[in-house]
Amino acid sequence: LEQKALQLQMNPHFIFNVLNGIKALGNTGKIDELNKTISQFSVLLRSILNNSRKEEISLQEEIDYLKNYIELEQNMSSKLFTFQIHTNLNNIDPEEILIPSMLIQPFIENCIKHGIQLNKEGKIDVNFDVIHNFLNCTIIDNGIGFNQSKKENQNHSSIAIKVSKERIEKISTKNSFLINEVVEATKIKGTKVWFKIPLKTDY
Repeated sequence: LEQKALQLQMNPHFIFNVLNGIKALGNTGKIDELNKTISQFSVLLRSILNNSRKEEISLQEEIDYLKNYIELEQNMSSKLFTFQIHTNLNNIDPEEILIPSMLIQPFIENCIKHGIQLNKEGKIDVNFDVIHNFLNCTIIDNGIGFNQSKKENQNHSSIAIKVSKERIEKISTKNSFLINEVVEATKIKGTKVWFKIPLKTDY
């Protein structure tokens, strides 16, 4: 029930920011940008409502949803960042791979809200790889690092991250989830989230 409630939940702050952004675009008369943002937001809301009723969705649906969500965050956030999504699926069509719905977005949101810095262009890389009958997902950002983020956001309790981790561990094997800091020459360069779930297809 807790997981289903989280699937149905959308961050009210995000909705508030999008609506404020739409209002601001309307006031500036940027009609093309206004229409694009409204269109993206409506597609995002529709996919959230549809996917929240499903136990599983296709990987392609998840990728499309993530692209839409991240592009909206780019428009609404005061932080500057880019993103890339890569797939290496051993010639399996992403439409045919099934994954639990609403699984990855909380990790992306955490990157944007608590990792990326205001004074530095952020980067988020999402990779999906099929390895030995598992779908591996890796999310890497170039932010302040996981431990520093926890220190700066002591009052922030990421229930969505906790439940996503529990969902992954219930459907996968032990040692199927990791969060590590990216370290180069003793300097923290960001955070890496990795998890794997059993590969499931609809054929």
